[in-house]
Amino acid sequence: MLPWAPLALTTVTAVLLALPITPALFELWKRSDASPLPTSRHDGRIGNFAEIFRTRLEPLRPQLERCRTERTVSRTSLAGMEILLVGTDNFDFDSEQTRGISTLMFGEATQILAGKVVDADVYADGSMVLGENAALRAAFGRDDIILGKNSTVLRWLHGDGNIYLRSRSAVYGRLSAGQSIRLERGCAFQHMHAPEILTVDSDDTRALPTSDTHLCQAQKDPEENAERGLTGDMFTTSRPRLRVEGDFALPAGETLDANIIATGELHIGRGARLLGSAKSYKDTVIDEDACVHGSIVCGGTVWLGPRTFATGPVMAENDVLMARGARVGSPDAPTTISSSGANIAAGCQLHGTVWARVRGNIEA
Repeated sequence: MLPWAPLALTTVTAVLLALPITPALFELWKRSDASPLPTSRHDGRIGNFAEIFRTRLEPLRPQLERCRTERTVSRTSLAGMEILLVGTDNFDFDSEQTRGISTLMFGEATQILAGKVVDADVYADGSMVLGENAALRAAFGRDDIILGKNSTVLRWLHGDGNIYLRSRSAVYGRLSAGQSIRLERGCAFQHMHAPEILTVDSDDTRALPTSDTHLCQAQKDPEENAERGLTGDMFTTSRPRLRVEGDFALPAGETLDANIIATGELHIGRGARLLGSAKSYKDTVIDEDACVHGSIVCGGTVWLGPRTFATGPVMAENDVLMARGARVGSPDAPTTISSSGANIAAGCQLHGTVWARVRGNIEA
């Protein structure tokens, strides 16, 4: 027997025993698992799909400009996508011409005929009009977009200008606009974002809501604000917190400077002002002409009455119901509405993001 054989056997045995626990020993030394797990780099912006789409197509802009100048249609490929470059204004979406196409790229304003179903993503270098009963998979427009009655976009829609949804049209997935979104009665949505979101009830989708500006939104001089109780410190975060076991009601016309937590239902009376945030474990009711200068968080359903005003986020486990003239957020302070469902009357004005996890509707 060789003299070094026992040593070799011991060494090999030690190595075989150590191998299974080597990762644990290394982790004990480096402690990398103590750092946060990488989850997602998604920043929550509704317009992300549109931005990625625009960026991917940017290299084709010179070719698109050539097609527009020559009034031609050209087929090309980019990053595995079959793309049709359209430089004419009379494209009829012929099925033979669009077969196998994943993206239609238009060099100018686009008109999609009534009843047409387009199984491709659409890029328009100008405005876009979707005819009645037409359907798109997804679309991006560098100007205004108008959806005709009963038309549908299935995945996402973004316009750098204004987006107008005529009655009973629907955008599933993500809807975003650089300037404003205006929705007529009977429209449906899921997730939308714009600096200004208006619900209208006239045939003119450009019409503004008819409700007057809420008292708390009006710009008054300091002396008049002081007379009305709207002092400069109403937005401070150092206000007291009031926790209530059971239901809480702020009487009509009263003003309360506090953050409210109620384990039952919460009720803000007509014309009352809550200069703070409101949280309830059950339903929350904000009566007409009342305002909440803070967030509204609710374990049930939030009902915003006529001409109510909320400056902060409105979040509900169930639904958010908004009566005519209700307003959430302001142009210089956009905010978020988040709920399972949303039912919004005509004549409302929102600023920021509306997330309806199941479905959002504009009252018919």
